[in-house]
Amino acid sequence: MANMNDVAKLAGVSRGTVSNYINGVKVKAVLAERIEVAIKELNYVPNQSARALKKQTSDTVAFILPTIWTPFFAELTHYIQLELQKNNLKMLLCNSNNEFTLELDYVKMAKEEKVKGIITISYSDIEPYITSNLPIVSIERYFNQRVPFVTSDNFQGARLAAHELHKRGSKKFLMILRALPANLGIYERMNGFIAYCKHEGLEYEVYMDKGESMGFAQRIESYIQKEYRNECPYDGIFAVTDRYAEYVIQAFQNLPWKIPEDVQLIGFDGARSYHQQPLTVSTIAQNIKEIAKVSIEELLQFDGQKSFQNKHILPVQFWDLKTTRNLE
Repeated sequence: MANMNDVAKLAGVSRGTVSNYINGVKVKAVLAERIEVAIKELNYVPNQSARALKKQTSDTVAFILPTIWTPFFAELTHYIQLELQKNNLKMLLCNSNNEFTLELDYVKMAKEEKVKGIITISYSDIEPYITSNLPIVSIERYFNQRVPFVTSDNFQGARLAAHELHKRGSKKFLMILRALPANLGIYERMNGFIAYCKHEGLEYEVYMDKGESMGFAQRIESYIQKEYRNECPYDGIFAVTDRYAEYVIQAFQNLPWKIPEDVQLIGFDGARSYHQQPLTVSTIAQNIKEIAKVSIEELLQFDGQKSFQNKHILPVQFWDLKTTRNLE
C-alpha cells in the first residue's frame, strides 16, 4: 500500500509539500497537479486519523439516531448527508438501537476520532458526557442552554390535526401513542391534541401504550378490534406518527368500519421510505429538509461558550391525503 513518501517521490516534491496539499494548505499549481497525478497513479488513500490529529479535528460529523427503521429517520439521514456534502463534510452514521450504553460508546468514539461535531436524536441521559467544547446539535431533545436545539412545532401540529378532523365532520376523537418518557415531542403532540379537544368541548380518549416497541402493532390491533367490535365509538383518530397510523389501518382491515368513510385518520411526519414513494395517510408533515439544513448550520457556527441556546421550532403543515374526507 502506497504511503505519503511514495507520492512525494513519484511527484518529485518533498513529503511536507504532499502533506500540505492533502491538508488543504495552498501549494503551487504545478506541484499540486503533479501530486494529484501521483496520488491517482498509486491509488494513495490519506490516513484520515493522522489528518484529524494534525488538524485537531476531522471532516467527519457523527449522526447518532435511535433507529433507522422509520421513514422519518431514513429521510432525515438522507438530507443530513446532502447538507454535509454541500460543506465538504462526511457522515459517520451511528444507530444506537435506543440503547444508552451504545449511544454513550458512540459519543466517546466521536471524541476520540476528533469529529467535527455531533448531531444527535437522543432519548437517553447522555448530558453528563457532553462537554462545552464538543460541537453538538440536538434534534427533538432539549439538553441544556448551550446545546442548539432543532424541532418541529409538535404542539401546534397536533392542534392542527384535531382541527382538520373536526372541520371534516368527526365528533369523537381517539389519540394513539406509545409512552416514551424522554421524547418530549410526542408529549407535546398529546398535549396539543388534548388542548384543542378541551377548548372545543369535544369528547376524546387517549390510548397510551406502555409496552416495548416489539409487539406494539399487535397491541394496537387488539385494542382497535375490541373497541370497534360492536360499534364505532370514535370517528376521528390521531396517531402521533405515520407508522402508528399504518398500524391503525391494518387493525381496521377485518372490521366493518371503513377509513375514511366512517373513521378519519391523521398521522404525523410526512416522511417517505424512498424518494418516489406515494403517500396515502393524511398527515401533519414536518419540514425534514429544513430540519437537516438548520441542524448543519448550527453545528458549523457552534459556540459552546454561549450562555443562551439557539432554539428552532419549525412550522408544520397538513397534507390532505387518502385517510380524511373532502370538505363539503
